[in-house]
Amino acid sequence: MKRRPSIVNVVGVDAGGTKTTAVLARGEKTVRTASGGPANPNVVGVDAAADVILGAIREACGGRKPDTIAAMYVGAAGAGSPEIARELQDIIAAAYPKPIVRVGDDVEIALRGSIPDGPGIVLIAGTGSIALAIDARGTQHRAGGFGYLLGDEGSAAWIGFEAVRLLSRVYDGRARGEETSRLVARHLAAPDRPSLIRAVYGERIDVAEIAALAPSIIAFAGKGNRASKAIVERAAEHLAQLVIDVAAAAQLTESKPSVAFSGGLLREEHLLVTLLRTSIAASIPNATILTGGDPVHGAVRLASALLAGH
Repeated sequence: MKRRPSIVNVVGVDAGGTKTTAVLARGEKTVRTASGGPANPNVVGVDAAADVILGAIREACGGRKPDTIAAMYVGAAGAGSPEIARELQDIIAAAYPKPIVRVGDDVEIALRGSIPDGPGIVLIAGTGSIALAIDARGTQHRAGGFGYLLGDEGSAAWIGFEAVRLLSRVYDGRARGEETSRLVARHLAAPDRPSLIRAVYGERIDVAEIAALAPSIIAFAGKGNRASKAIVERAAEHLAQLVIDVAAAAQLTESKPSVAFSGGLLREEHLLVTLLRTSIAASIPNATILTGGDPVHGAVRLASALLAGH
């Protein structure tokens, strides 16, 4: 049996597309926190992502020897691919050969950040969107997460693109120009049809720039702007459907499931969240909505869980 250090420390990492957070913990108690830059391997590459993650881990460990760390769990955006997760895991394990090391994507850590164990559902809506349910047997069921070209319905990118499409209809004379379309025109520096086409197709599209429109559109909707409200209502329907679909797949619809909201789009109370709560309640009336969970704490919990099997 593998010998454990007398003081059991674990490390959890939330490696995102914008920033990376690493936490050294002893049980549920946070000992030290560190942060780093973007670490989505699909964007920055596996080696660069590993460098950022390892830098955050080293800082979080604060000079502690590797053999004082019992387990590490890294939830990385873009690590849904088993091949990418394995590459990251191999690099991290080579730097820290003593601890148990696992790498997964950032969805399960978001769930466990709010729901420590057992069945449950998490809905993540940020630049993209995805839902995950874990059933009573521990089996995972997912919906969404295919990226802006194939899906991400209801996400910030989807909301932004819907507003851009509205502007295209305005320039065609098929829709009336108003506050929402003027916002898009200013944001993309696209005062006419040719400049809009150039802004979208002239270079590689900046999805983050399109997604950055979402907060303003949600704010406009909350103030009663009809065009923005129509977009936000459809976004809420799409996000609710992700939850409904995974709840059905996990056979949680008739139970009293916990549904955790995660991601930048669901962090604050606004019209989108209100509509989303209403839609979920209509289909899963006994659901409990949870907010405010921190994915990095989910990574810590999953790191601790690794020890139970060894």
